[in-house]
Amino acid sequence: MANAPSPALAAIDYDRIQALLNSEYVEEHFHAYIEGNDNDEWVTLELDDGEETEAFVVFDQHRIRVAVENFDSPAARNGHSDHRHYIFKLVDHETREYEVRYQPVEVDAEGEDTLDTFPIAEQSAAIQESAVKHFEALEAYIAAKDEQLTNIKASLPPAMILNVLGNMDSFDALKSEFEEMAAAAFVDTYRLDPEFSELVNDDRMPRSYSACMDRTEPSMTDQDWENIENHTASAYFIVRNIFSERTRISVAMVTARCLGNLIDKGMITAAKIETAGLAHGLVRWRELITQMTDAVEQRDQKAMLLALYKMFVRKPISDDDKLYTCGMQNLGLPDFVIAFGEDAEPSEQEQIDSVARFEKAFLATFGLEEASEPLTPYKKRPDFGYKLGDLRHNPFGYTLIG
Repeated sequence: MANAPSPALAAIDYDRIQALLNSEYVEEHFHAYIEGNDNDEWVTLELDDGEETEAFVVFDQHRIRVAVENFDSPAARNGHSDHRHYIFKLVDHETREYEVRYQPVEVDAEGEDTLDTFPIAEQSAAIQESAVKHFEALEAYIAAKDEQLTNIKASLPPAMILNVLGNMDSFDALKSEFEEMAAAAFVDTYRLDPEFSELVNDDRMPRSYSACMDRTEPSMTDQDWENIENHTASAYFIVRNIFSERTRISVAMVTARCLGNLIDKGMITAAKIETAGLAHGLVRWRELITQMTDAVEQRDQKAMLLALYKMFVRKPISDDDKLYTCGMQNLGLPDFVIAFGEDAEPSEQEQIDSVARFEKAFLATFGLEEASEPLTPYKKRPDFGYKLGDLRHNPFGYTLIG
């Protein structure tokens, strides 16, 4: 005769399973799986009696599977590694049908796979209680992870950051000039950041601009370096959140137009895009901005995009056997990476050649040139580049060239 489900087990219903599947933590695992990464993780769960257990959790679109080590099975007694599984699954959204199933073993006494599962309600009270304990522990674990993600996202740097230097004793004119022009172009969330903007000489700036200057088309002049050395004010204009990747190109264009206006009015003496780690000389900035605005007037999409690319994307950056770009998130796209094979550090000529390869891949992304090399999502978890929380982190990931 089958066992009756315990009241605690009966409390695990469609809504509770759905709530777990809808959590940010689980959804991020599922999106990672779609992009070719893992959708599973070893986690430490704290049960209601204070005991901790290691569990292997697999996240699918409609199901969560929790596997814990089984020390008492015939396989375990014969020296094989074995686990028991609790499976919490949504069956039908319209009827709100769900099921909780139990897989007592992974392998038989000889170590051969045994994948049969059974309704948890038909199991003993002890097994039902164990399923409930692990589900509740997983709920607590995911709730804590969601809170952690919320806190991390709240402290993330702005989506776009422009730094400008100048010689002024007040930010009032600079702030109103930039913000009003941005708002007129429908980017009314652009703000001068009062926390980091300072009316003092920042002696770190020469070193920072030196590290960020464009090396593919060098443009910093002696006058630029003198201006950077002698500035009396450093201002940061930021857009905190950009919610659509398509909007990012518009924000980049507005940034360029507003920057050009400040240059034309003699209000600034240097500028760099913090979210790309990229600086140009002031004459070069004006040149690229003019290229962009002329291209817009002439409806030359290719020239417009190339001007934006050169203003907002740094390349190439070397990391062991890879070269990559930085700043493509400013245009709503993944950064590019070229891999040269394990322990094959790119030569100086390969670094020079990569500039053209990156540019061609960029234009191919918009269908403006034929792709001369395959462009595929970089599915490995990057061990290079910039992590979440870094100003230059790209939330769109990387595209592999070749």
